[in-house]
Amino acid sequence: MSGAKKLIIILMTLFVLLCAYWAVGRNIMIKGITDKIDTLQSEGYKVVHKGLSVGGFPFKFRARLAELEVAAPRSDTKPWSIKGDDWRMEALTLNPFIWTAIHRGEARIDMRGPKGERWLFDAQPMNVEVTARVNMSGALTAYSLTSTKLKTEAIIGTLPPIIAIDDAQLQVRREGEDMRYAAELKNIYLEKSTLEAFQRAFGPRIDRLSGAAMAVGLHSLDEAAIEAWKTAGQLTGEGWELSWGGTNFVGGFNLTQSGAGLSGVIRIEVEDIKALISRLEDAAILSANQARNAKLASVLLPVNGEGRQEITLTLRDGFITLFGQRIYAL
Repeated sequence: MSGAKKLIIILMTLFVLLCAYWAVGRNIMIKGITDKIDTLQSEGYKVVHKGLSVGGFPFKFRARLAELEVAAPRSDTKPWSIKGDDWRMEALTLNPFIWTAIHRGEARIDMRGPKGERWLFDAQPMNVEVTARVNMSGALTAYSLTSTKLKTEAIIGTLPPIIAIDDAQLQVRREGEDMRYAAELKNIYLEKSTLEAFQRAFGPRIDRLSGAAMAVGLHSLDEAAIEAWKTAGQLTGEGWELSWGGTNFVGGFNLTQSGAGLSGVIRIEVEDIKALISRLEDAAILSANQARNAKLASVLLPVNGEGRQEITLTLRDGFITLFGQRIYAL
């Protein structure tokens, strides 16, 4: 047998094996999607769509769910639902442990707030891309999310707390026995009643917010592990930056999660504390007496090598306090 014939036989054998491998992977993908839908429905979720299609042979596994709608169980204290135009999921044939989910087009979202508020709005558009890593058993181990040019339009007259974001990125991955969260958001437009007092001080647009934090002791992204962590989890900030209304903040935090909510300290470094206190006073966040006491206390704060002074906010019992004065109720 000539060398050319051997090569052809080898290539044909590899192609047949690839076809068989892709067919098996396709069936696993379909089963995984349908099993997840069945599980959600058994838990009381509403999951409907207008068709599941698959493709991508031979280089990718690809699935598409048209007009997918997911709604939380009616028994939930904060029910929600989301309906998207076009959801697609894909992975390289030779690397089925990294999946990318993409949504392009409009989406309708219905949410409830902590005080019974209802927000029903359209995201126009909702361009989202999520890349997820899974292990051999299919469990989620890490993910990243990117969203661009998100804008919302109210359906029943109430906009969500954030009405637009130009760019948002989130990364979640395990580090040792902890979980690391990192995020960066640019040009965040707030609804007029969101942080209303702080909008009076800094304006309705946050230029940039970024930071990273460790969820100490959260070793898995499994739902049960996350729920257990919420009962007494610790969140340690590696650092954060905020640019809002011409004022730049940097700092860190150390917070503890419990049934009563978050508690702990938030550290903030600013270049001109007295100017900041004056802005808070002008916005009626601090009274004249509180502002005066805060300015007196700020004189004792040292200046670091970057020319900034550090102040500490305390979060406890639903209030944020500054220099012992309650300045905001959550």
